[in-house]
Amino acid sequence: MKRLYAILVFTALLTVACNQRKEGANVDAEGNATAKNENFLPEASGEPGEIVVVMNKNKYDAELGEAIKEVFREPVPGLSRSEPMFTIRVIEPFEFNRIFKIARNLVYVVSYEGQSAADKWLQATFSESSKETIFNNPDRFMQTSDNQFAKNQKVLQLFGKDDKTLAKNIRENAQLIQNYFNIAEKERLADKLQMSVASRNIVNKVIDQLGVSIKIPASYELAMLEDDFMWARYLPAVGPSKNLFVYTKDYTSQDEFKQENIIALRNEIAKKYIYGDPENPESYMITETNYMKPVFRNINFRDKYTVEMRGAWKTNNFSVGGTFVSYTFVDEAKGKLYYIEGFVIHPNESHRELIREMESLLTTFRTT
Repeated sequence: MKRLYAILVFTALLTVACNQRKEGANVDAEGNATAKNENFLPEASGEPGEIVVVMNKNKYDAELGEAIKEVFREPVPGLSRSEPMFTIRVIEPFEFNRIFKIARNLVYVVSYEGQSAADKWLQATFSESSKETIFNNPDRFMQTSDNQFAKNQKVLQLFGKDDKTLAKNIRENAQLIQNYFNIAEKERLADKLQMSVASRNIVNKVIDQLGVSIKIPASYELAMLEDDFMWARYLPAVGPSKNLFVYTKDYTSQDEFKQENIIALRNEIAKKYIYGDPENPESYMITETNYMKPVFRNINFRDKYTVEMRGAWKTNNFSVGGTFVSYTFVDEAKGKLYYIEGFVIHPNESHRELIREMESLLTTFRTT
């Protein structure tokens, strides 16, 4: 009786797998996809930063699952308290119903090691020729696609001939995998953050004064505008405060990119322009370096060498604090160094998505 039940369950799962390939643009290891009319797809759902992972749950508690956790649950650098880069929800194939199918971020983890019903379901999402490719090319381990079951959906297939090989590839390519979803989340935020007539007027003032442009969402106000500085902020009655500022100066030397000099520049800007308490002129923002060091990374921003800095900040009188992300780079044609930053205030609450939102806005920066 148990054997008959197992066969029936396995048959049902294979039927679902076949239906899955009919429903959506399931991309295999050879890059083949089924065309579909995206106009009839529902909108993707789920919370920002949430990823649905379809895999054998038993393997999630073993080596393969540990690799998945290390990549997707890696702490976001520069936050004052530990927060995972993504929120992951792991489901078995038989749990893969319509609610999960329209998740904004979807990951299939497919290993050809294992004979369980879940393993067979996942393996059935690939053709025999794709299976041959996977076994003959162990370095090939991932495939991406868009809008398999929903609009604005990102899909990642991770595959390998066995658990150990796949786990190794996942760990060695962690940043590639993370960036795929990080970029997707920032793009969604950029589309969501709309401008208003008032915020466009602020942008125009900044262009006239500083010769730069940056997206300023509706409900932001212009806190300060000088010949070398702009500060726009969102100050709701309840909830997180969000802030953007831009500073420019004449570029002097490569030494300005040293980490200690970037911190010193930030503190100089903050002391001069960013007040902690409008009613207390002696209150200003400083970079936290005693209990938490800023985290630095060299990146390419607008085809320019850029130093990214993430960390915590506080006021000199310890009245308030938060987290920030910044980019420092040079426009050689103008001979100008730019320091642009987004910082937030939201005590005792999550900052992950707030900082991701700040990153999304910073990437809209342009010199005019």
